[in-house]
Amino acid sequence: MAWHLRAVAKSWIAGAIFALTFLASLETKAQTVGDNTTIIWAIPPLAPAFIWHDNTLKGYAADTQEWFTSRLPDYAHSVLEVPLARLLAEMKNGAEGELRCSTTLIPTAERRDYIVFAKTVLLHLPNAVVIRAGEEGRFDPFLTVEGHVDLDRLLATGDLQSAVRIGRAYGTRIDTALARHQNAAQVMTVADDTKFLRMLELNRIDWTLYFPSEAEYYRREQTPNLEINALPVAGNTTLLEATIGCANTPAGQKAIAEINAIIDQNPTMPWTDFYARWLGPNDRDWFFAARDQYINSDHFETRLEYSPATTGASQKQ
Repeated sequence: MAWHLRAVAKSWIAGAIFALTFLASLETKAQTVGDNTTIIWAIPPLAPAFIWHDNTLKGYAADTQEWFTSRLPDYAHSVLEVPLARLLAEMKNGAEGELRCSTTLIPTAERRDYIVFAKTVLLHLPNAVVIRAGEEGRFDPFLTVEGHVDLDRLLATGDLQSAVRIGRAYGTRIDTALARHQNAAQVMTVADDTKFLRMLELNRIDWTLYFPSEAEYYRREQTPNLEINALPVAGNTTLLEATIGCANTPAGQKAIAEINAIIDQNPTMPWTDFYARWLGPNDRDWFFAARDQYINSDHFETRLEYSPATTGASQKQ
């Protein structure tokens, strides 16, 4: 009898230990799954893509991000403001139990080693020559037959004053032209390019270089009464592409697969309308024409080129 009770007691204890172990493993697994289903969206300081206003995140990339997160109901979502360099370092080194993603990344061969990228999400107009609206005639001598600015010819003239930012990468073609004319007296080089529209408004300069959405952001913020126009630079009219990227982990790969499915279900890229809202009227026409070519053309090499003459859009705002 005593042996039987001892055997029952041992059996009960063993069963209890097994049950506790099993429950603990389930809890650990549940925590892991829960962590992996929370996407931490890294937000770099990049206006007008991301703009913090009264503790509210705005901007075209923020709206795009919200458009996609609303279609990812199986995930929890949080945002974290972080510089791009730190974000890339954290995605490269990995953060335990966290899934980091970002909406405005440009895929490169080196980044693909530690980031898994979605198909193209964001389309941007390239850097352009920004001028005061109504003064297009002053730039006619520097236009190609397509209506694009020949930057070398513009930089060679001493009649039109400009300002560019020191150390800014405007793109290979523009950077090459600027390097050839780096000693030109009519081109000021300054450390801060956030005030160029004020300089335009005060007639201190006649033109500068900006992304059209960037120029429109500064116009709305600083010089709302100034009308501007963006002239495409010859050889630099190709749309720029960026996309969502997540840390290259099983959870990141799964999230990107779901995001790609959403992209495939929406071939007209309706979320790019958020970007278009941050453009002036003429630039919006340029963007819609280029986006239409991007979506509908079967030839990647030619589908992004823009010519004002083909759109019927006025070059004046």
